[in-house]
Amino acid sequence: MKRARVVAGVMCAIAVVTLLSGKAGAERLRRGPADPANPHITAASQYDPANTISGAVRREPQGDEVRLPGGTWVPCGFNCYFTLRNATLDFWRRYDVFAQ
Repeated sequence: MKRARVVAGVMCAIAVVTLLSGKAGAERLRRGPADPANPHITAASQYDPANTISGAVRREPQGDEVRLPGGTWVPCGFNCYFTLRNATLDFWRRYDVFAQ
């Protein structure tokens, strides 16, 4: 029984990798889950414009919020693009005193 679970887990992992491989799979991962209720924005890194990330945006009574990749909703500061970029792509880069 235990061996069957391990084999099933490995087969599922192989299926997921197979489905997500290729250009379409990479684009799907970068875009994030489809969420028709909330529009998505895409922000590019300040340091590497080829590095982008997408997140959903929602309007709350206190202001707009953007969803980070882990699912956490954070209030948009200056704007949602800035918040998404600085909370994910450029987070460590902003605090790295040795990066040029």
